[in-house]
Amino acid sequence: MASKATILLLLLMVAQTFAQQNNDAWQPRSYGPRAELGTRSLATGRRPQNNQQALEDVEEVDLRRREPTTPPPTRPPPTFSYMDRFSGKLFHKIVRPLQLRNVVFSPFSLHALLGMIYGASEGKTFRELQQVGVFGESPSAVALDFERVIKFKEPLGAADLTLATRVFYNQRLGGINHSYDEFAKFYFDAGTEPVDMDRGKETAAKINDWVADSTRNKIRDLVKSDDISGQMQALLVNAVYFKGRWEHEFSIMDTQPAEFHHTGGRTSQVAMMYNDDVYGLADLPELEATALELAYKDSATSMLILLPNQRNGLPSLEQQLSRPEFDLNRVAHRLRRQSVAVRLPKFRIEFERDMTEPLKDLGLLQMFAPSSQVTKLLDQPVRVEKILQKAYIDVGEAGTEASAASYAKFVPLSLPIKSKEFTADRPFVFAIRAQNTVLFVGHVEDPTPMNARNEPKSDVYNK
Repeated sequence: MASKATILLLLLMVAQTFAQQNNDAWQPRSYGPRAELGTRSLATGRRPQNNQQALEDVEEVDLRRREPTTPPPTRPPPTFSYMDRFSGKLFHKIVRPLQLRNVVFSPFSLHALLGMIYGASEGKTFRELQQVGVFGESPSAVALDFERVIKFKEPLGAADLTLATRVFYNQRLGGINHSYDEFAKFYFDAGTEPVDMDRGKETAAKINDWVADSTRNKIRDLVKSDDISGQMQALLVNAVYFKGRWEHEFSIMDTQPAEFHHTGGRTSQVAMMYNDDVYGLADLPELEATALELAYKDSATSMLILLPNQRNGLPSLEQQLSRPEFDLNRVAHRLRRQSVAVRLPKFRIEFERDMTEPLKDLGLLQMFAPSSQVTKLLDQPVRVEKILQKAYIDVGEAGTEASAASYAKFVPLSLPIKSKEFTADRPFVFAIRAQNTVLFVGHVEDPTPMNARNEPKSDVYNK
């Protein structure tokens, strides 16, 4: 069996022979910056002297491959999605006052929670939930839509999504409505649990233990003891966790310090990843932005990056995204697969938000009032006090909340002249999505800083 060194030597010899025999296939022309093995993102092509990481994998690139410039054949035409519409409305309400902070939240998990309460409501509360959630007339039909993702995980494939939802209600209010409890468990995989609201510290610890366990200890301390009082009737909590590997992974050997231009003119050195491969790319002149799609391996999910053309263009872009004509389904349909040199900063975000005020801004009022008509959750009407969500995302070379490994990738010494450039060196919007569903959305204002060298974590992805 040939050794790794032998395999490397053979690949180099084959590449050299191919170049000699097919010289006429590469006509002299003006190429972009030279792309090197390992530190391909460096303009000088020099490798740092302290980069001693061993190669664990080698990927051969077929230099004869002509990259497609048409949409992926499986991409459906853009259609109206009530999940996308809800995401767009909520996104604008949440990010508008938080332009200088990193933001991430899960529209899907909050939407699922509202869909669950929709089935427990009547009267004005029912109508407000229908309008804000953009729901159809039938709560059962809405529940079926969420069940396909939560229980059957239809678009997820190899990606891992855990959505944990629970209603903690004041035990002094009486018993649970068992028919509704079965409905919530069957469609939403959600639970209901009585707690002692008079013992705030113990109840907060109980809820936090459940959240940490549901998110592999990534989300902790969601609820504080002063969030809970003896007058509280119900607290709705959902925790969401996602993990997926990129279809085209970035090499940690190519992650280099690069300048990032923050809102307001500040700059800093961040850990900038680099890869050149086939990605979905679209120019969006009406949004004054560019869209890039990074697919997850063996999954129908992907991360969509929306990069403003101007350094301070994020507020304007986010304002536009709240309009129905710019829902992410329509944006995704315009992507064209082509060869792209991608520079994307690593980022890690933990974001906590009481969703009550954004939902009230959208018109969901009575559910939080003493006149609440959430009548089917318990044996008596119940008022929702708070809806809490805390989200966590870690984007690196291997994917989202995934560990990285060292590898080298053979590429042409010069990129083809038609290769596009995508450099996210300024604040941008991101969304983890599947068709008709936005799992996470947010914006990046402060990426991961470059601290000497971003060493890879041990590969625990499959553990």
